[in-house]
Amino acid sequence: MQTAIITLSPPGDSWRGAGEELEGFGFIAYANSRVEKLRDEGRYDAANKLKMYIRRFIAYLGKNEVPFKDFDALLIRNYHTWLKNQELGRNTISLYIRNLKRVYRLAVDDGLAADSNPFEGMDVSYRVKKDRNGLTLDEVKRLRDLDLSGEPQQVVFARDIFLFTVYTKGMRSDDIFRLTRKNIKNGHLTYCQHITGKEISIPWEQALQEIADRYKQEGTTRLFPVITAKSPREQWRQYDGILHRINYSLKKLGEMMELGYPLNLTVARHSWQNMVKGIRISDIL
Repeated sequence: MQTAIITLSPPGDSWRGAGEELEGFGFIAYANSRVEKLRDEGRYDAANKLKMYIRRFIAYLGKNEVPFKDFDALLIRNYHTWLKNQELGRNTISLYIRNLKRVYRLAVDDGLAADSNPFEGMDVSYRVKKDRNGLTLDEVKRLRDLDLSGEPQQVVFARDIFLFTVYTKGMRSDDIFRLTRKNIKNGHLTYCQHITGKEISIPWEQALQEIADRYKQEGTTRLFPVITAKSPREQWRQYDGILHRINYSLKKLGEMMELGYPLNLTVARHSWQNMVKGIRISDIL
């Protein structure tokens, strides 16, 4: 699961002076309104994650609404205990609670909830895991050399995207699927990270070219033309579906390699960051 808290936009003028329209809002209705706001801003991944956190809270409540006057410290402590009884990890529980806290603070800013702190005294900090799964250099080469001649194309594509991620020093999938041939110039791949806006430049190796050549299509400059929808919302849906299929196929590849843990694109990033960051890309190829 993603460990980063969803960043919600600060309240806008549309919430100011809403008065009677918002007076009857409970926590769930308000949280759902934040989901819609995220969608209106084109932040579909954040919207879907927040919706998931709300659904989990509703499952605990056993009903579809809780008034702000009943949203108190006892409710949150009991919810925290309920989450622990679901055998969820500490960081996952903290993620659920932190996102509820963020929504509640926005409701306070909008004048819908009392300026109290029902989360007071609850440790919801994220603890960095000491051990992160990542392939060794030999395992990366084993994955590269697997005979996939009898496997579906989506499994081959998943392997290629995993290797592309490692070869590009842990590039994120949302950046990979935005790449075009214009990003390649003078023997380097240069792009701006979608999340940070930071410009990254790495050598464009022959192995990267070979992977890109397998997915080259006429009529588009994208290196991996898998996102074809025009509307941002449909683009996100395509991306989300592709990501799930890639990770499903990678899990199968991990089982073929008998790794002992699920293989996914997060492992690809950790493989570079934690295992092979001290070597050159050419050492992997």
